[in-house]
Amino acid sequence: MPAVTLKEKAYDAMRRAILDGELRPGDFLTERTLVERLGMSRTPIRAALERLDAEGLAKYTPNKGLIVSDISAAQVAEVFDFRIAIEGYVAKRLAGGTWREADRAWFRANLQEQERCVQANDAERFTAADAAFHRKLVELYDNGEMLRAADRLQDRLYRLALRVLRKDAQRIRASYEDHLRIFELAAAGRGDEAAQRMEAHLEYGKRILLS
Repeated sequence: MPAVTLKEKAYDAMRRAILDGELRPGDFLTERTLVERLGMSRTPIRAALERLDAEGLAKYTPNKGLIVSDISAAQVAEVFDFRIAIEGYVAKRLAGGTWREADRAWFRANLQEQERCVQANDAERFTAADAAFHRKLVELYDNGEMLRAADRLQDRLYRLALRVLRKDAQRIRASYEDHLRIFELAAAGRGDEAAQRMEAHLEYGKRILLS
């Protein structure tokens, strides 16, 4: 396994701080402060900043430098519309196939992790399990284009999911219950109901963020 470079370490540290909300939209990212924060030289930090800019997690603004980017209302609507179209379809189509026991076991373990997060009221850990649940459904459908599209949106989806949970303290339990029911319906071959539950689940997230 290749060694992790300093620029990769710098990128991972800054990416995680942005996704977890430690660095918030509008915060400035300067080489000087990040040198102090991460204990690294400017070279790997500069490379990490360029990557954050390229991936849309931060953006350069005239006369201000690099700041943590926000997600506009229009982008929120577009992302959720995309997810509703793709994931509703996936939930329906998966219900028509044969589920391997290994896949059922994966979802049961993931849902158990979600339940533990609900009991601990751990929104950050729940968001990671939530993201894994949704990605696994697309992966199981085995459409490479869909999976690549979902992966390109991964960081935006994480930030949006975490924002929903932070805006609605009761949502963590409701999300877990939605996930459990979507899995049960799809695994039982009830495709139309699985799709409807998925669409309602995502429509709620869209509505709460746009309200």
